[in-house]
Amino acid sequence: MTIALVALLALSWTGLSLAVLAMAFKRISPPRQAAWRAWGISIVFNGISAWYAAPGEPLPTTILVLLCHVLLLPPLLLAARWEERRP
Repeated sequence: MTIALVALLALSWTGLSLAVLAMAFKRISPPRQAAWRAWGISIVFNGISAWYAAPGEPLPTTILVLLCHVLLLPPLLLAARWEERRP
């Protein structure tokens, strides 16, 4: 139960950080480019944070963060596509 809760928390934190970064970058670039920039910055900083957050086993936490980012990339790009088509 604890592992599932941690995975859900990681997925929700990743989604929130990606959404906030993409909204911030959307002001200076097109939506699709903003989504890719947000994803890249988020994966770097959250990956580094996860690596140093678990002193005993950094690899599983980093893999969890990377997996969350990979799972959220398609919805992020889909939202960017919808945003580009919006009048």
